[in-house]
Amino acid sequence: MALPSGTRHNGEPFTALGGLRRATLMPVASAITVRRSRSAEWPSLRELRLRALESDPLAFGSTLAEEKAFDDERWRHRALEGSESPTLSQWVADAGPGGLVGSVTIAEVEGRLHVFGMWVEPRYRGQEIGARLLDAGLRWARSTFPGRPVHLDVNPRQVRAVRLYESRGFRRAAPDRPLGHTPGETRYEMVLPG
Repeated sequence: MALPSGTRHNGEPFTALGGLRRATLMPVASAITVRRSRSAEWPSLRELRLRALESDPLAFGSTLAEEKAFDDERWRHRALEGSESPTLSQWVADAGPGGLVGSVTIAEVEGRLHVFGMWVEPRYRGQEIGARLLDAGLRWARSTFPGRPVHLDVNPRQVRAVRLYESRGFRRAAPDRPLGHTPGETRYEMVLPG
């Protein structure tokens, strides 16, 4: 149900929430759909990933420069895997006309399940979108690989991400180790028991 809205005499927008300017400018999480990615949307997935790497470079194991250099075929292949692979799934937060605003990938790599690429557009944070993405990926992992633990690496500076992972049962499993592309930065492994 849409809230009544309009424009005040001074030109400022208002809503039935008491005219709070924030209510009209903040994205609404309930309008976001969390779903598995689609191979045909590879250009949007590329754009989302590059925005993530630019916005939060310490949250990822690769760099903006590395991934900007990928050719279209690599992006197409990534999108196809995320949407159709039996051992890898990519989940996206879709804001409809606003495009893709978040993503997470869960994959089996060398016999272990891993969470990769968890990210939500900064203006959409604090609305449980990251939790919805992670939960969707973990449901897929549990149904596809029952009883298997799930691993991830996290930069300890990503405090909100650490709290989210802990709230889902992940626990620190290893000491800090270097974040390869940024000297002085670290990451550590967390594990969700099977």
